[in-house]
Amino acid sequence: MKKNKIQENLIEIEEAGKKDFLSLPTSELLDAFGKGSHIPGSGSAAALSGLIAVELMKTVISLTIDRENYKELKTSFEYMLDDLNNRHKPKYTELFNNDIQIFHKVSYHRRLRDLADENSIEKEENSKKALENLRKATDIPIEICNTSLLLMDYAFTIFDNGFKSARGDSGVAISNLLSSAQGALFVVFLNLRTFKKSKWKEQKMNEAVNLALRFTKIQKEAYQRVVKLYNENSDDQQLTLDFYK
Repeated sequence: MKKNKIQENLIEIEEAGKKDFLSLPTSELLDAFGKGSHIPGSGSAAALSGLIAVELMKTVISLTIDRENYKELKTSFEYMLDDLNNRHKPKYTELFNNDIQIFHKVSYHRRLRDLADENSIEKEENSKKALENLRKATDIPIEICNTSLLLMDYAFTIFDNGFKSARGDSGVAISNLLSSAQGALFVVFLNLRTFKKSKWKEQKMNEAVNLALRFTKIQKEAYQRVVKLYNENSDDQQLTLDFYK
């Protein structure tokens, strides 16, 4: 009951979505995800997974570029490091914050809709505003998913060619990008259930399906890296790919 009251109060505050959650200490940010509120929510969690992946890739690049055995990678890895810092990290940060801001508007107008009298102009207007913002809230996880899948090229390159002893870091980066992409797809397909059949819904569904197909292919490529590490440590029966045949 107390948790529901906290969530209800937050929804009722129009400016609540402008809070800078990423500036919070880590423990407070994690607590914010677990408080049962609508923000920060699943879309922001998917973006956060992408942010963690970016930082892990940066770590492996930093451990690679100044080592003599990897000097041939210095130029290409420095390019990736610059791109991660100046394009992808700001992108995920923007998506994290946008998801909070937009979904808060969805929840805020749903709350006003539910409180309004039946058949009133207020109820109709807030219902319309909630749907308008939900469309925007659906575009955000689509962009999160696409961003994470595009970054897999960097993640695979870093895993395959970067500092070998840091493949735990680059492997977790791969895992976080997969989590980011798949988590975003959950949000997209869930949101689309709210809308009636339309050209817009059909377009978004097609975008999401294409992303899901890309995800499935990339997931199999990612698992091959797990197999590679296993086979480097085993003289016994070789681990094989036995899914998505």
